[in-house]
Amino acid sequence: MRVYLATGNAGKLREFRSLLDGAAEVVFPATYTSPEESEHSYEGNAAIKARALVERLRSTEPDAFVLADDSGLEVEALGGAPGVLSARYGGEGLSWSARRAVLLRALADVPEARRRARFIDVLHLERPSGRPFVIRGEVEGLIPLQERGDGGFSYDAVFYYPPLRKTFAELSEEEKNRVSHRALAVRGLLEALHS
Repeated sequence: MRVYLATGNAGKLREFRSLLDGAAEVVFPATYTSPEESEHSYEGNAAIKARALVERLRSTEPDAFVLADDSGLEVEALGGAPGVLSARYGGEGLSWSARRAVLLRALADVPEARRRARFIDVLHLERPSGRPFVIRGEVEGLIPLQERGDGGFSYDAVFYYPPLRKTFAELSEEEKNRVSHRALAVRGLLEALHS
């Protein structure tokens, strides 16, 4: 099965190719432009991205499977922020390093025991026939006092996963692809496709 991926994020593209290896050929359209994410939920924003790519492919690939996701980091001590605004946290145009720094500053006075967080990923698969599949993956963790690790992307260096005693940025690709929010969502999607 060929799946067109609606993302401009190279880290996500790499993860999806690894997670779907053997189950689907992941294609990234070179002409993809991310639409404005105007919804207030992961589900809504993932749907916007998937449907925008379906429209773009309509004349050349009318029977395409199109996959999009929306993900975010929710920190309990910040009332669930950054949440759906994770990619814009701290202001437009910031690097991921700057966003992580903003997050750590916002938690500067919060003790480690109160730094609970969760990573969320929602997948939206548009299918040529039938209703779309919408699958959610979540993983619980903590925000450490400082960045740790140099792997991964986005907030991985500030998301500590207690069962493995490492941040996502300290995990190997194989380790992360077994336990991450995106891995859980992809597993759910594959189960839905084969049921």
